[in-house]
Amino acid sequence: MRNLLNILFSTARAKIMPLWIKLRMWTTPTFLKTKVLTRVREFFSKLLDVRPRHKKDYYSILGWLVSKRLAFALVVLLGIVSAMYISAMLPQGLLGGSSGGVRTYGYRSIPLRFYSGTVNITARGGYVAYTGQVDKGAANGEGSLYAADGSLVYEGAFADNMYNGQGKQYYPSGVPQYVGSFTDNEYNGQGSYYRPSGILEYQGDYVFGVRTGSGTLYDSVGDQIFQGSFLNNEIVFQDFLDRPTDEVSGLYSGETTVYQSDSEYCVAMPEINGVYAVKDGSTTLENQWTVEQIYVLGSSVPLESGNCETVRELTEVMGPPLYYGTIWVDLPETVAWNMVAQEKPDELEEISISTQATFENVLTVDSYDKDYQLYLYTYEYNGLLYHFYFTGAGESEFIMYMMEKA
Repeated sequence: MRNLLNILFSTARAKIMPLWIKLRMWTTPTFLKTKVLTRVREFFSKLLDVRPRHKKDYYSILGWLVSKRLAFALVVLLGIVSAMYISAMLPQGLLGGSSGGVRTYGYRSIPLRFYSGTVNITARGGYVAYTGQVDKGAANGEGSLYAADGSLVYEGAFADNMYNGQGKQYYPSGVPQYVGSFTDNEYNGQGSYYRPSGILEYQGDYVFGVRTGSGTLYDSVGDQIFQGSFLNNEIVFQDFLDRPTDEVSGLYSGETTVYQSDSEYCVAMPEINGVYAVKDGSTTLENQWTVEQIYVLGSSVPLESGNCETVRELTEVMGPPLYYGTIWVDLPETVAWNMVAQEKPDELEEISISTQATFENVLTVDSYDKDYQLYLYTYEYNGLLYHFYFTGAGESEFIMYMMEKA
């Protein structure tokens, strides 16, 4: 009886053990991984074994024989690549989460090209670079543009992926830089420009990025210093000419210093780098003093054709000079030259002048070096005489210039 049980046990064990071994083997991760990889390798081996073995293994296309297996392999590979690319391009909101219910796309996403609505768009670095309205992939409507550090660059109206309409541009610190109208990313129309401190610097007209038209300038604490016309980012100083001195304050309301001698009078306007010479009106019936000359302490003159900075540019626009050579200085020229020299002490020397304070911001000139000579070019243009001052003959760029009626 005992022998019979042993025989039965041995027989059962012989039958069950192979099954038990197979069961353990199929539940082993290593075996499963090996099996799957083997199957995949066999599949791709067969897939990539594109060598035809019979005429029926070819497609005949326009007289060309194309391997059926090769065509099938290419279709499968193309499908895999397309699936991977499309899944990568799908809005992240469809793949698990969205920002506030707004779809998020990569900036090169193909589905974005066909979407219209409100989205988030990520830049190459992965950060959200744009939040706002799009139409078929292009920023159109209201939106916000961000830098990589998350700071706001611009918010407002977009059209065709550019700033178009009313908007705000910001410094990296978050302080508004410009608030107003844009055209194709440029300031155009009415706008306000702010310093990095947040203090208003300019308010008025822009024409494609430059201050041109009517505008108002403000100093570093926000007080108005000039209200008038601008051209190519420069003040139109000829508006001062022939204007009565009591009207000048309507243009310039900043700091002034009056210089007067027995026969010469001028007023310095340091906050806009200008000096105007006054024509004595004490002998006239109206006793009206008027601006006779205006000096601009800058090395660029704005004209309708653009800004000029050299003799060659001046001659091309204004024609040949009426005069060029040395002149002896007068009081307004001395004051204007010294203001420039104080800003450029390493380049220019000041002209000797002796003054004493008579009243606040009023200086009486006792004497100045009337034998000091400057080199200038004189042109006539649009009814005005332009005098450009140089450090000497042969210099191509002027230091300052003066305008008066021709």
